[in-house]
Amino acid sequence: MFQNFLKVTVRSLLKSKVFVFINIVGLGLALACCIIAFLNYEFAQTFDRQHENFSELYEVSVRIDQNGAEVPHGYVPMPLGPAIKVENPSIERVSRFERAGVTIKKGDNVFNRSMAFVDEDFLKMFSFPMLHGNADSYSELSTVLISEKVAVSLFGRENAVGETIELVVSERPNLFLTVGGVFEEPGLQSSLRFQLIADFENFYRNFNVEKGDWTRFVDGLFIQTNDESIAENLPSALQKYAAIQAEVRKDLPASSFWITPMKDVAFVQRDYNATNLGNETLHPAHILAPNVMALLILLLACFNFTNTAIAMSNKRLKEIGVRKTVGGSRAQLVFQFLGENLVLCLLALVIGLLFSLWLVDKYNGMWANLDIQVTLLNNPGMLIFLVATLIGTALLAGGYPAIFVSRYKPVAILRGTLRVGSSSVLSKVLLGFQMLISVMALVFGFTFLQNSSFQENMDMGYEKQGIVMAPLSTPQEAERFKLAVQANPLIESMAVTNGHVAWSSYQREVKTGDNQANVMVLDVGPNYMETLEFKLLEGRLFTPQNQESDKLGSIVINEKFAARFGWDNPIGQRITFTDNNQYAVVGMVKDFYQFGVWGTIDPVMFRLRDESDLSMVIAKTTPEQEAAVKDYFEKVWGEVISNRPSDVWTHEVSVLGEARDINKNIVQMFLFLAVIAVVLSAIGLFTLVSINIQSRTKEIGIRKVLGASIARITTLINKPFLIIVGIASLLGGGIGIYVSSMLMSSIWTYHVTPGIISALVPIVVILLVALLSISGKVINAARRNPVESLRYE
Repeated sequence: MFQNFLKVTVRSLLKSKVFVFINIVGLGLALACCIIAFLNYEFAQTFDRQHENFSELYEVSVRIDQNGAEVPHGYVPMPLGPAIKVENPSIERVSRFERAGVTIKKGDNVFNRSMAFVDEDFLKMFSFPMLHGNADSYSELSTVLISEKVAVSLFGRENAVGETIELVVSERPNLFLTVGGVFEEPGLQSSLRFQLIADFENFYRNFNVEKGDWTRFVDGLFIQTNDESIAENLPSALQKYAAIQAEVRKDLPASSFWITPMKDVAFVQRDYNATNLGNETLHPAHILAPNVMALLILLLACFNFTNTAIAMSNKRLKEIGVRKTVGGSRAQLVFQFLGENLVLCLLALVIGLLFSLWLVDKYNGMWANLDIQVTLLNNPGMLIFLVATLIGTALLAGGYPAIFVSRYKPVAILRGTLRVGSSSVLSKVLLGFQMLISVMALVFGFTFLQNSSFQENMDMGYEKQGIVMAPLSTPQEAERFKLAVQANPLIESMAVTNGHVAWSSYQREVKTGDNQANVMVLDVGPNYMETLEFKLLEGRLFTPQNQESDKLGSIVINEKFAARFGWDNPIGQRITFTDNNQYAVVGMVKDFYQFGVWGTIDPVMFRLRDESDLSMVIAKTTPEQEAAVKDYFEKVWGEVISNRPSDVWTHEVSVLGEARDINKNIVQMFLFLAVIAVVLSAIGLFTLVSINIQSRTKEIGIRKVLGASIARITTLINKPFLIIVGIASLLGGGIGIYVSSMLMSSIWTYHVTPGIISALVPIVVILLVALLSISGKVINAARRNPVESLRYE
């Protein structure tokens, strides 16, 4: 019986090669998209799962009182960790985590790396496997643990235990540390990212920090306990420390603490202020969008499969009639057709796996923080997903056709009175859904393409092109570097600063009368605002004539600052800063996008500082010479600062590049999926029209004999399909605009607002595709000799 089933399956598939090819390729592409979406989702959901104590780990975080609002921050007061360990012995382990950029040196080679300063429990809590040496050796102040990549880059081999590395310390003698062990460097699925580990005592020593200093914060604080109630009750037990910290940091007063399970840490980092663990999982939109689009493409392919399967059953009517006449049961027919569909889906899954092997590299290349792999042997979740997808797709795509075909009456079949065409309500509904999905996919791609152009060309409120930055370690280095590069004729303007728009600023509380607010502060040097070309609206900028008085008591604000305090005439208004100094407003600039397109425009004030306190060199040139000036900066860096790798950036790349890259990648992803959707829909429409023409061949011949024109016949055949396409296009355009707007709002604060054009262009495209896919077939049928049409059977 099984052998007979296989023979019938092979014969039926060979008889409909075009149908088989269309469905295998269409389903294969859809399944490849589903595989990529699954791997993308799995990558996000398995963050930090490499830690053996994963379920027992929690992060302690702080809420800062900002104008009465409790704002979550990732950092915590530095002494809180030791206090928890002393007063809560029921908590098994506690460790702080401070991540700092360091420069290490070996001979003439220098490298910028990230060092984690941690407490003694850290490697007992987190699983970072040791490859060589002793994990506990880092408790010695003269010992450090390094990753295998650092070991290879410094010493040319993985086992570097006992070797010495030189830690470059600005304005002090370099430190020499012994390698006590080599660990496996945290991968892309770790929230904690670093290349070296040192005891927290080294943090005190290297940065001249007092142990009990409640004004200092650390990047993270983690506890380990297997008792959930302890973690739940800990925030209330810590409340007394909020008052201690608030007393010494009135500018950043802690209001409360809370606990985050390790399973949520990677997902909430982007919602915190001042977080610096090193890594976070994919953006929610990056997780959701591929899943939604893959599901839509799979539904589209399944609808195409269902429609063509029902329509193509015309070729097998006599087979069905004979089998039912000689005693074949409906169950056997359902089994036969479902089995054939399962074989098709299995072949499509193989094609999908092959497609995914090509797509996965392309997809990884789109995102710097992503590394997914198609693996079957060591990924049981992937196997379960593939089996479930195979069975689900076979039932979804082939279930109804199998049941539908098995219902045919043998008498009607053998009399020749039964015809199955594309005019059924189900076929029209499925075709409508196909077109709707295709239009939605096109709208997604087009709106994100519009958004990319909008954000690329939007006025940021300052000059964003031709800006080259060189962050130095000390003001003395900055002064030497500035003197070395300022003679370059390509440089139009230069400044030294600490604060830089969308790069470095800090938040402080300011007061005026009874009114107070937290504002962003940028400490800048002379000529900084002129170099960035901020647009002055009232008053003046900092000037050489008023330089000394400006340093003592002048500020320049933005429009949002004036609006926050209700000033119609801001010039001359006075505020009190956290240092209790009085500052007068001497100028107001146009609002600018302090955080690019990611964050809201906040109240901002500029303070003029002496160049002896500033350590970043900013230069402006023309956009055409930007690369040349950057290369020149890097060359001079090597001559002036020989003990550290060059650290030179352009504003376009370092500040605005992330939004541009995300836009580019999302556009590519949506356009790729849109092309697949449109191709599948066009193929499905072509198939249905072809079968419809076959079932109406005699009708077309009779109409031609009675005098109908080619245009009239073409309109008659096209009209029902074009009505379906039109209705689906309108619905798809509206839904696409709504969903794309929500998706963009979840990614950016400032983005394009999709409008009529955002839907109109995709609708025109889908209508043109529909006309092109069916017009040729319809016109050929209408031009056919009526004699041949009337003889057709």
